[in-house]
Amino acid sequence: MLGFKFKACATGVVLLLAAGHQAAYAQTPAPLPPAQALNATVGERSGAPGVVAAILRDGAVTEVFAWGGANCAGGGAAGVNAAYEIGSISKHVAAVALLRLWEQGRVDLDGPISAYLDDIPTAWRQTTLRQLATHTSGVPDYEEAGGYGVYETEPTPAQVYAIVADRPLDFEPGTRWSYSNTGYFLLSRIVEQVSGTNFGDYLRTELFTPLGMHHSFMGGYAPAPTDMAQGCRPGVGEDAARIPVRPIHEASTYGAGGVSTTLQDWALWDDALHDGRLLSPRAMEVMLTPQRLADGSSTGYGFGLFVDDFRGVRRIQHTGQTQGFVADYQHYPEQDFSVVAFANMYGAGVGGVTRSLVLRTIPELGYDRIAAQSDPDPARTLAVGQALRQAAFNEQPADLLSDGMRRFASGEQFAAARAQLRPYAEHAGALVYLRPDPLDGERHLYRITIDGETTYLTVVWRQGKLAGVQRADN
Repeated sequence: MLGFKFKACATGVVLLLAAGHQAAYAQTPAPLPPAQALNATVGERSGAPGVVAAILRDGAVTEVFAWGGANCAGGGAAGVNAAYEIGSISKHVAAVALLRLWEQGRVDLDGPISAYLDDIPTAWRQTTLRQLATHTSGVPDYEEAGGYGVYETEPTPAQVYAIVADRPLDFEPGTRWSYSNTGYFLLSRIVEQVSGTNFGDYLRTELFTPLGMHHSFMGGYAPAPTDMAQGCRPGVGEDAARIPVRPIHEASTYGAGGVSTTLQDWALWDDALHDGRLLSPRAMEVMLTPQRLADGSSTGYGFGLFVDDFRGVRRIQHTGQTQGFVADYQHYPEQDFSVVAFANMYGAGVGGVTRSLVLRTIPELGYDRIAAQSDPDPARTLAVGQALRQAAFNEQPADLLSDGMRRFASGEQFAAARAQLRPYAEHAGALVYLRPDPLDGERHLYRITIDGETTYLTVVWRQGKLAGVQRADN
């Protein structure tokens, strides 16, 4: 059950017609509480000049955190009131726009996209709106093919299509799951065609303004008086200065990744979405039901949102990245709260930031609450330590690494990640076994303490080889 909640707004209510039958209110948000300093270790490990984050409840930012600087050089203070590009978190905003048109009977989710768009490659014409929204269409991803450079341009739709137009479908629609930004680019254009309104204007007039989200918009060009954070990308070479990037343009991404917003505005969106004031229960069920493939297996992905769990607690979430920003958004329905983090650099790691806020709210999920047990397989732990060295230092023969981890050990693009792994590889003798993953017998949790600082490593050990490793502070 979805369990929608409805309540009055203490700060003032304006009733507006939404989706044909339900009400949304324009709320005057309370001022942000004073910003607290984000844990410095967590902030530094993000790699970004600055990070802002918040815990959200009932349409309000209940706690706000900041670390670092406002610009690429790290100067000033990270802006808790500034707008940040949220990348692919935009996808469920686009999905809301689509589902509202579906509720009004104006689109058919299981109809072909050729019923709405006539300027698309022939191979895509029979894929359905539902398949696009759930990444099961097989339409190739233009970002994967063309790279992030496309987001610094103002292409026509035909130019975006041309990036992948000569490719066949990646697979028969409905048989596999593969993330495709092209799908949400197409869905955004369908919203434009059906509504007769520019996509960014549609979001503003139909969604953002009715909710009081006056500092949210498509593209990175902030309307006055919204302050836009400066986006950055890493410089080339070790210790190179970060490079400012231009704001993303609506034409290059649409609902695939073009929304910018603030912490305060996002609290309004979060509350309206999960209160049922944007979509009816029927439409929310469509959004939050993971799509199943032709073989009956679940993808774990609905319309623009992943539905999974964090350490056994149900979670609804999505991350986002543009050429200058990274964002992470998570909602916990049983506990009725959300967390969000924004960073102003491509490639920044904010998972540790949101995890720290979740554990602040649900401390019993912390790894520090787990008592070490007797290691059931000391030989495996020894092999894990050897595999970490092979991965971090590209030690040969790399016989304890999966194919993917061998690429990690040698690939130039993974140099920074290998550097982060090396201290744990060098001190692998200090690994302490904690437990297997309750849901996945190939994953094992270890604790390691170096110079008084404790870190937790989740190791994927598959068929006698290291297939993955993830680090967490708690």
